[in-house]
Amino acid sequence: MRIALYVHCFFPTHFYGTEAYTLTLARELIALGQEPVVVTATLAGEPAQKELVEERIYEGVRVVSIDKNLFPNRGVRDTYEQPALRHLHERLLRKIAPDIIHVCHLISHTTALLDVAGAMGVPTFATLTDFFGFCYNNRLEDAQGELCAGPDAARANCIACFLKLVGARPEAKPLTRLGADPRLRPFVSKQLARLGERQDEPFSIAGFTPNDIVARPDILREAMGVYCEAIAPTLFLKQAYQDNGFPASMHVSHFGVDIDRAPKPLRVEGGGLKLGFIGQLFPHKGAHLLLDALRASGRTNLTLKIWGPDDQDPAYYATLRQKAEGLAVAFPGILPRAELAHALGDLDYLIIPSTWYENSPLILLQALATHTPVIISDVAGMTEFVEDGRNGFHFLRGDVASLTEVLCRAADDPALATRLSAATFYDHTPADMAKDVLSMYRAYGLSDVDHENDAPALGEPANTAVELGFEGALESWFAHNEAALDLGDAARETIAPFPPLDLMQATSGLSRPEDFARHGVDIMRALASAHATDLHAYRAWLDFGVGVGRVARLFKGYRGVYVGVDVDPRMIQWARANLPWVKALHTTPRQRLPCGDQRFDAVVSISVFTHMNEEDHRFYLAELHRVTRPGALLMLTLHGQKAIERASADPAILGLLGISPDALQAASLALSEGDGFHFTLQSGHLTSQAYDYGITFVNRKWIDAVWTQWFDIESYVEGAIHNFQDIVVARSK
Repeated sequence: MRIALYVHCFFPTHFYGTEAYTLTLARELIALGQEPVVVTATLAGEPAQKELVEERIYEGVRVVSIDKNLFPNRGVRDTYEQPALRHLHERLLRKIAPDIIHVCHLISHTTALLDVAGAMGVPTFATLTDFFGFCYNNRLEDAQGELCAGPDAARANCIACFLKLVGARPEAKPLTRLGADPRLRPFVSKQLARLGERQDEPFSIAGFTPNDIVARPDILREAMGVYCEAIAPTLFLKQAYQDNGFPASMHVSHFGVDIDRAPKPLRVEGGGLKLGFIGQLFPHKGAHLLLDALRASGRTNLTLKIWGPDDQDPAYYATLRQKAEGLAVAFPGILPRAELAHALGDLDYLIIPSTWYENSPLILLQALATHTPVIISDVAGMTEFVEDGRNGFHFLRGDVASLTEVLCRAADDPALATRLSAATFYDHTPADMAKDVLSMYRAYGLSDVDHENDAPALGEPANTAVELGFEGALESWFAHNEAALDLGDAARETIAPFPPLDLMQATSGLSRPEDFARHGVDIMRALASAHATDLHAYRAWLDFGVGVGRVARLFKGYRGVYVGVDVDPRMIQWARANLPWVKALHTTPRQRLPCGDQRFDAVVSISVFTHMNEEDHRFYLAELHRVTRPGALLMLTLHGQKAIERASADPAILGLLGISPDALQAASLALSEGDGFHFTLQSGHLTSQAYDYGITFVNRKWIDAVWTQWFDIESYVEGAIHNFQDIVVARSK
């Protein structure tokens, strides 16, 4: 598919969060066989282009650039609604002929782009990276510097922000400065908002038309109705847009980062703590607060590097240099991308002291991915990634005393940085991010794969099933996996590899690849039968207890996100090396899963909750709820009454379970007369001081009493797998 990625500005001149997101997404889409085209702009006031529209290739990505010098903003309305651009957008779209438009930032292109997209019928999506869609200053910060919820009914608070901005300009006229005076601004803003209600004959004063701001949220909201769906990188941003009337569907998809995730080097005992700030040097980024707190701490074992450009706000930069005098502070300039991982790896803490609502800034995610604890302002958009005292610290926004207290705590316990680093991670990659974007498109029937003819005719070779794997007709793919071992070496190459015998036996008790393959197929068929929706309709799967891939093997060819976690490092090592479509992550028993909140829309777990004690059972149910989106599908297997009946009647099955007849009888009583949960401790291959491994039996009574804290039970299928294990189908609340 050809995908037009619209962004306000782009590399190499502009290289911050949204631009980096757009470039990364474009690269990953190319890797997935798509054809992205970045459409951007040379901003008004920058060196002009030779032509109105120019094309170039940047790091393998096709870039089309509009010269906005030829479309200067004549007033506030041109910053969000510029009809003069419509003809140009239409001409560009007819030339590019995209299958999809994806808006990464609208500000240079305005609602003119959305008007044309709607008129041409091109499916249009968005990634919302800031508050442009409803907030005049894009920062959701009011004129008093306090956090804001959005435009009030009269838009007076938006006009106050405008007055503050224009009143601070050196060229501001005396009347403008008077209206911007903090003592008069509230009254002036209310009066201008009232006058701004006039639409037929808009009122103007000193070149300003208040209606441009009063009408802004409604004009943008109506134009954004063209979006099929939008991505928000944080739960907070999604909620903020919803609270301000966003007219389209939204879902959360965290940004992916590509960075070396190697463990941090060991700290030198007795050495000083290294702090870092990386980013733009503007007042709302808060570097001045960090310098004030560093001085107030009085700790001599703290050093600080502030990376950032010196020419964005020269007066502010000079203030920072003055505040740093006499402190162990360095200003190395802009940090090259190629050196980022090394710089973060060398830091003990990254500090993000922003005074506005950040939205999962990439530097925050990059720090977490490099196991670098983060000290952040307690603003939504960052706090959902940093758990205070676990992978970093929060301090009160804009409060030097609060930040000073955190710095003192870190300085007085240098080993704390190492402990926090061990619990610091971020697993979402650019590939995960791009797959999530493609799955969003697919939900609207936009795909370069034709699924209608996936199933081969009876008696014909299952070529389509082989080529598409999990993305094709599932029954054909399952049948091919069952038959491939009997069809020779060439057919065997078309399916996933098999694990070594010892790992195969540890996972399943089976010792032949044929049996292992059929066992996996039987499980997948049972899962498919237990739920009406096709399994490949879900685009972000978690395999909880992936082992060596009884289920994961069958996902070969899957284009969505498939994460497999397991406490056995041998299994994870094998899966990483042999199942490239699986992102295999090692977990620590009774510790949080290494996955972000609301990451997945489907979970499968085979023969995992069948071996947990009650404490672990509850702990991991809560974790699965944390990492799944509301409404996500979960299919988990259990030993229930059917397993007890089979083991009671067949000594071979009782022997397979590895428990005594007395233990089985106790389990039967617990399910029939007790609370419905019974666990027998074993000495299994996973039993350790950190993890109890045994045989667990659970009935529907216990599930209804406990699981429903987190999930709605959709169905309970007794004996679904080999007339032995039950499948619980649930939905995350």
